[in-house]
Amino acid sequence: MIFGDKNIYAIEVYHKPLDNGSFYMTGRMCIHLFGKIFGDINEEDCWLDGVYMTLVEKNNNLDLLEYDFNLDNDYNIFKFLDDKLYIDMNRTSEQIKIDAEIYGKFGFMTNMGESFDHTKSFIYMDYKNNIHILYQIHDYKDEIICNELDKLTFKTITNEFIKWFEKTEKEKK
Repeated sequence: MIFGDKNIYAIEVYHKPLDNGSFYMTGRMCIHLFGKIFGDINEEDCWLDGVYMTLVEKNNNLDLLEYDFNLDNDYNIFKFLDDKLYIDMNRTSEQIKIDAEIYGKFGFMTNMGESFDHTKSFIYMDYKNNIHILYQIHDYKDEIICNELDKLTFKTITNEFIKWFEKTEKEKK
């Protein structure tokens, strides 16, 4: 199932029910952004609940993601957030806690289910209400991919996925 346009923003997902009566949904998924794939659609039996919960939280709280990083481009924003949340080890425990409280909301699909195990990503909204999704695939550590799409497109496609997930989850029970 594909929600959206792969050349702009799309969520591709396939539910694969487990035979063991699992209490959570599994399947395969990825996100398409402007013709590139983020996540591993070939990874079998991935935990879909975490992705669902992340997308619900981001979709319902986009206004909390509005932020002016006062940096000149998304590559620098990626490096700034990466440093604040994952890299800089010269901080005290208190600084790490404060940075997590301030910048943790910008984390996106980093290690969210098996599909996103090898990625690091961030999301934020600029003052023009454009959604920025920034990601890096660990196999290509030097490549940071930055995408910008309008808020309505993000909300519409994400809502389609959320409705599908909730309907499929209900049918599973």
